[in-house]
Amino acid sequence: MHLKRPLTAARLFLAFLLLFWVAGCAGHLSRGDLPAPVPVTILFFNDPHGHLTPFEIKSEKGRQEVGGIARMAALIRDIRSENNRKNIRTLVLVAGDILQGTPMSTVFRGEPDVECLNAMGVDAVTVGNHEFDFGLENFNKLQGRAAFPFLSANIVEKESGRPLCRSSLTIPLQDDLAVTVIGVTTEDFLTITQPDNVAKLGVIGSVSSVQQIHDRVRSQGPVVLLSHSRHRIDREIAAALPDLAAIVGGHDHVLLSPYRQVGHVPIFEAFEKGRYLGRIDLRIDAVSKKAELVDYAYIPITAGIAPDPQVAAIVAVYQERLGGRFKEVIGRADTFLDGERGRIRYEETALGNFVADIMVDHTGAQMALINSGSMRTSIQQGPITVEDIFRTVPFPNELVVMELTGAEIEQALQRAVSGSRADEDGGFLQVSGLTFEVHGRSVANVRVGRNRQPLQPKTVYRVATSDFLAAGGDRYTLFKGNPQIKTGLPLRELIVDTIRRRGVIAAKEEGRIRRLE
Repeated sequence: MHLKRPLTAARLFLAFLLLFWVAGCAGHLSRGDLPAPVPVTILFFNDPHGHLTPFEIKSEKGRQEVGGIARMAALIRDIRSENNRKNIRTLVLVAGDILQGTPMSTVFRGEPDVECLNAMGVDAVTVGNHEFDFGLENFNKLQGRAAFPFLSANIVEKESGRPLCRSSLTIPLQDDLAVTVIGVTTEDFLTITQPDNVAKLGVIGSVSSVQQIHDRVRSQGPVVLLSHSRHRIDREIAAALPDLAAIVGGHDHVLLSPYRQVGHVPIFEAFEKGRYLGRIDLRIDAVSKKAELVDYAYIPITAGIAPDPQVAAIVAVYQERLGGRFKEVIGRADTFLDGERGRIRYEETALGNFVADIMVDHTGAQMALINSGSMRTSIQQGPITVEDIFRTVPFPNELVVMELTGAEIEQALQRAVSGSRADEDGGFLQVSGLTFEVHGRSVANVRVGRNRQPLQPKTVYRVATSDFLAAGGDRYTLFKGNPQIKTGLPLRELIVDTIRRRGVIAAKEEGRIRRLE
């Protein structure tokens, strides 16, 4: 039997002292002993495509100079320096396709691109499909030159199944806290890349490959996905992995401003060709290890930014090695030859007609089919230089002539119109020697030749195309296995020669492709 002892004054006083001590300790712990949030800035860009020097665009204000990797480097340097003074960690990420699109990148096969990224202190680059445009051996050489890792969780060596490169990069922030960057590459890179260049590679599912790594590293701190995939794939990954701190995207060549969001996962993309530097400011709770988005911005790269001297010097060396041959004026465009992604990948354009007509003229074929993805930018009205052609047609496509039945040609046209405008499908065909109508995603009223005779399903026609399409690129698998005549004629050089010979180009739209929707 326990008896309750009465509280004396002394005991009551001691009880109050104990209560105040406990409360004070609790307040002290909540205010001073909990670690402060950790700030991190992520700087990013995507799809530079060899655009190391500034270039002009057509805008409402007329022609405007934008871009330039040395300007980008100066902006990164200044932000990093300011953050260092504030003890804020800065990460620099590139979401793929650093290669192919300018004479400098093409002639030197990505060497100057990697050298500039090294000098800028880039932390990681995800593997884009165009990283293989000069072959797998060249990509491996670039990996050896890079001071940063190329990342991809889903590209493997076909024979061994081993990853081609690193899947992720973990960057320590402080004791027991790190941020991890996972790379992922578009699953269709095997079909939108020259097939011979990726014959030894395989691809595994984007969502599952990213999830496997995410689950392994998430306990260390926030995870950022560096993606070179279609936006819809980024959304699928965000839905499957709701704890991702952010997705930094590429491949679609869009400016996601405002950013898109799936659940709590923000998705960013900074357009193309180094025209914007993206910035994400995160605050990481050191206890929960969760990241909070504090702010973001897309900073235009304009002529008002003074170039970084070190990176500018690298570019200057390669410019000198190129010499003046690409600055040669070879003719003049009397019209604007439209190669903008939003149009040429969905409808007939003057540029598409001009290129396809050259293919017919030099092969003697009855018609020509060329994928719009082989043309990367417009030719402005006015003087045309060799460099303009290399920017417009950066790929070394060789012309091939095939004999196809009318039924096979119609099947190819059906593949061409299978995408929507939003898809920006590089497999959309520009044509010469035929006309057709598009009803939704179906082809109708296909006509051939100047007299526009109906296409006959069993008649055999001589068709000029590129070696890329003839090998089944852009999902034109129906071309594989058909007898082919390799002409040895490089399309880009034919375009240069044609402009030199004609002097003035006045191509226009002619109603070859009519969309009736």
